[in-house]
Amino acid sequence: MCPRFSSEDPHLDMSIETYTRICEAMEYAHTVDFTGWGEPLLNKRIFRMIRMAKERGCLTTMTSNGTALVQKNCFSLIESGLDSLAVSVDGMRPETYDPIRIGASFENVAEKLRTLTALRRSHQASMGLGIAFTMQENNVTDLELIVPWMLSVGADVLHLKHVNVVSNQQDWTSSFLKYVHQPQLSGGQVLEELEDRISRLMEEANQAGIRLMMHSEFPLTSRLKGRHCLATPLDSVYFSRDGKVSPCCHFGHHVSRYFEGRFYPPSSLEFGDINVHSFQKIWESGLFREFRKGFEDAHYPEACKTCYLLYGK
Repeated sequence: MCPRFSSEDPHLDMSIETYTRICEAMEYAHTVDFTGWGEPLLNKRIFRMIRMAKERGCLTTMTSNGTALVQKNCFSLIESGLDSLAVSVDGMRPETYDPIRIGASFENVAEKLRTLTALRRSHQASMGLGIAFTMQENNVTDLELIVPWMLSVGADVLHLKHVNVVSNQQDWTSSFLKYVHQPQLSGGQVLEELEDRISRLMEEANQAGIRLMMHSEFPLTSRLKGRHCLATPLDSVYFSRDGKVSPCCHFGHHVSRYFEGRFYPPSSLEFGDINVHSFQKIWESGLFREFRKGFEDAHYPEACKTCYLLYGK
């Protein structure tokens, strides 16, 4: 769940001119992920962009909320050569999903996924279909429903994570992290029950042939020990819609943070502009090299220390 409404950035699409500049750097890339804190299928050029990345030999992935998966778009995704699509579904029943995904309909998205799967099969497409599920207090009772529902819509990869991008008090309230860092709230019982549910889900997914990818520490601990961040800043970069280059999507937006009970106003971290300089020049710049060195020798950048992703949460 991306903190779009904590960001001060305008909701605009990337131009094809900026994207073409990024394509020049794809010789260095293994995977291009078309995800940027907005719905990628709203960009009318997205299918062309995917094809351009495929022409350069890259694997292509995308995360969508699924609401725009009308049959025409499903066919265009298959035709574009997209390798893997993850759809964010944070509830396995209308009464759970609909209040979280405001404006979307659980039944409508489920039907669109079945249509997509039917098209994938009829066209013998190799595109994978995954489900992204962000655990929070008002949807954990649905964990036991995930595997049978995924099988019913034809998905075979599950991306499971906590609310770990915390930008305000509301994020903190909905996240299980509060029980980790304030154990007096539950005496540990809430987390024990949650982790039992996750363990059963892992076993059930394995038996069903579903690959489960856990994008958060398991089991959660209160220890804040830096690690090679979940956003993988040594292995990836983020391009903003106007071509600014950041080490991760969180630094690529002007967004606030809420860390250990303290609010931090919106900020970002950029190391260059692909419209002005080559990717190689930006990547090898002194400031960017210094930033990465912090991860290489475990002296983590100050800018990262108020982000729970650094600690694997």
